Amino acid sequence: QTMTITGVLKTARLLRLLRVLRRIEQFAEYGAAVLLLLMVSFTLIGHWLACIFYAIANMERPHLKAKVGWLDNLAQTLNEPYLPNDTTSGPSIRTKYLTALYFTFTSLTSIGFGNVAPNTNAEKIFSIFAMLLGSLLSAAIFGNVSSIMLRLYQGTEEYNEKTESIKEFINFHHLPKSLANRLQESFQHTWSYTNGIDMMS
Repeated sequence: QTMTITGVLKTARLLRLLRVLRRIEQFAEYGAAVLLLLMVSFTLIGHWLACIFYAIANMERPHLKAKVGWLDNLAQTLNEPYLPNDTTSGPSIRTKYLTALYFTFTSLTSIGFGNVAPNTNAEKIFSIFAMLLGSLLSAAIFGNVSSIMLRLYQGTEEYNEKTESIKEFINFHHLPKSLANRLQESFQHTWSYTNGIDMMS
């Protein structure tokens, strides 16, 4: 019951995160920070789904007539079987978490190597949900990566062009080194705040 409540709470957090991702385009001018946020969000979603995937299998396992769940298959593969009345038996929690995380990432990215597979009805329903969610995430997250990278490149190119123009101005007018340094520092300070946007236009 506790795991069911935990799964519901994680699903609610997941829905809130998806609402944030829908508005990510508003902040696309921040480039690298947004790109990092997208990757962290994708990783966080994978973590939550892995916890839910494990919770489903862990709740089902004692009630299955045939040991066909992914946890039992993992235990058989590693030769670490679950023993009756021994809650510490079976694979380690780290192994189970990494396996669940691996499965959710392969489902979200639609790769699916098949070495970890859903076998019970509940696991299959979860897998369908994960693959549908992965399709949405591909559009919401990775669809923005190319545009963000393009903006980063354009911003870097514009910064380099303006830096070269300032150096040419300094050399042409033979400005003193102290004044030249102040001019360059002023430009860098202004660029860091405006990101190249003309605030007077």
